[in-house]
Amino acid sequence: MVKRNGTRAKITDVAKLAGVSMATVSCILKDPDNNRFSDETNKKVLSAVKELNFRPATFAQQMKGKTLPVIGLVIPSLMNHFYPEVTSGFTDQANKLGYNVIFANTDNSIEREQSFIDTMISLGVAGVGLCGVDLPDEREKELVKRLINLGIPVVRLDRYLEEPDCPCVGLDNFRAGYFMTEKIIQLGHRNIGCLAPYEIVQIVSERCRGYMEAMKAHGLLPKLCKFHRNEFGSIYKALEEVWTGEDRVSALFAIGGDIDAIECIKCASRLNIQVPFDLSIAGFDDIYISEIINPSLTTIKQPKFEIGATAMRILKSLIDGDDVEEEMILLPFEYIARESVNAIG
Repeated sequence: MVKRNGTRAKITDVAKLAGVSMATVSCILKDPDNNRFSDETNKKVLSAVKELNFRPATFAQQMKGKTLPVIGLVIPSLMNHFYPEVTSGFTDQANKLGYNVIFANTDNSIEREQSFIDTMISLGVAGVGLCGVDLPDEREKELVKRLINLGIPVVRLDRYLEEPDCPCVGLDNFRAGYFMTEKIIQLGHRNIGCLAPYEIVQIVSERCRGYMEAMKAHGLLPKLCKFHRNEFGSIYKALEEVWTGEDRVSALFAIGGDIDAIECIKCASRLNIQVPFDLSIAGFDDIYISEIINPSLTTIKQPKFEIGATAMRILKSLIDGDDVEEEMILLPFEYIARESVNAIG
């Protein structure tokens, strides 16, 4: 619901533009085919609704007049241990600010994402936190544009675009990728592989770029070790190829996240590869199981809780009509040294 000045339209705005009472607008919206009003009155009201992009506050009506501010949060996967902590930060901050959160898990489906956002629009949410699907999709950009046009602020979490279409909160993935690669190099490794999914999002692409630039800066030859995330046994095959080849790697950096690195450790065991003595493996994210797996995982720690909390604070500023100085908010990362990466040489 957006007025021509960019703020969200109310039923009073529709009534004023159509030159009728709020009661008339309400009756016509409930039953556009009613016989209580003239065709001219019906047309005026429906025309005003269209011009103002007005949407009835369905949720508020269901609450029988009670005011209950609601925020929508969309994430791509509950199976990834990264997102529960991001969600916790977002919802914790939302509750402190007096908002309830409608939560949606898309399972990386753009169709489900579209459906959830349609529902959130119909419920009259005050704003949306969005962590998008795995693959870049023009339909998602259209969803963000639609929300903004309806006067519903949007903030992206974690996954962002090269050219932001709304404020984003995440990490400097290029610098983090560069930093981890350089740390492995400093431990004596020269033949370092980059374990990367074929299905790659912008943030993972930036980590890969950081790896490539670090290898180049030290005069080393990059080696991409690719796998299909949704194909069972794909990481095993990728590891087998780089391990049995003539130019065997001494370290692998799993840029897709800790889950990939942990699966790689398990695959290494099946191939009788000892981690870290035969092969060092590093991850990205620092999810909680990274510390308890054997060997414990060397990784880049993302401030997951703070990503969620910061996104919610920015969303609140947008809802209040305040200016947001930075479109891209990049939070600091931390290198976590554990047992899975060994010094050599």
